[in-house]
Amino acid sequence: MLLDEKMLVTLQKLGLTYYGARVYATLVSLGPSDATELAAESEVPRTKIYDVLRKLETEKWITVERTRPITYTAKYPKDILEERKAVFNSEIDDVSNQLSMLYDKLMDKEIPKVWLLRGMDNITAKTLDMIRRAKKDIMLLGALYSANEIEQLKTELLYAKKKGLNIRAISRQSIKLKDGELDIIKKLSSIIFEIKISGPAFSKFVIIDDKELLIMFSKVEDEVLDIDNTIAIWIPNVSIASYQASIFNGIWNE
Repeated sequence: MLLDEKMLVTLQKLGLTYYGARVYATLVSLGPSDATELAAESEVPRTKIYDVLRKLETEKWITVERTRPITYTAKYPKDILEERKAVFNSEIDDVSNQLSMLYDKLMDKEIPKVWLLRGMDNITAKTLDMIRRAKKDIMLLGALYSANEIEQLKTELLYAKKKGLNIRAISRQSIKLKDGELDIIKKLSSIIFEIKISGPAFSKFVIIDDKELLIMFSKVEDEVLDIDNTIAIWIPNVSIASYQASIFNGIWNE
């Protein structure tokens, strides 16, 4: 029987072996069947078919009737797949939480390291990564943005807002780019309700949870920012990030 390989790969991601996926998919197509028929249709070796079927029964993918010969029936796919998906997502969440705890512990340590990033695409990717890790506070200080970056930020900041994070921004109203003027406040105000007009015009600081800091710089000529020549420094250091957060709060409270 010709089976969809993409479907088999997905079934394996949900816990089945390659042979298990072939047998289950075949059983769904054929209906109740015996082992001999299943081995032939699924192209699983006869020497393996009973072990595969026993495992499918143990893991509750199929039911078994002790007739002569024994008859195997696939459980309703939507029910079993929803159940497996829930288990799979739960396992992903557990791993995510464990790894995030390890990462956060690393962030809590004093790590005298600095990473240099070049290019707006790389810097935007790092900014989005930082925002996704945020647990409490997101602070954006400065007016160094590109139009494309703002569009990507909107999606992540909207999700962060739904999680209840405290999001504040301090920025100039607009900046001049090579392709025209970018109205930052207008672009961000639909997502960030707490915005104040102030701060530096030709740089930007992203502060996350007083734990990590991203500082962006761009070349400037005649007050026009050269976004194509932007660099950033990422500092995952509690002391430095908290100092910058205090500067942000000082400007915010003026």
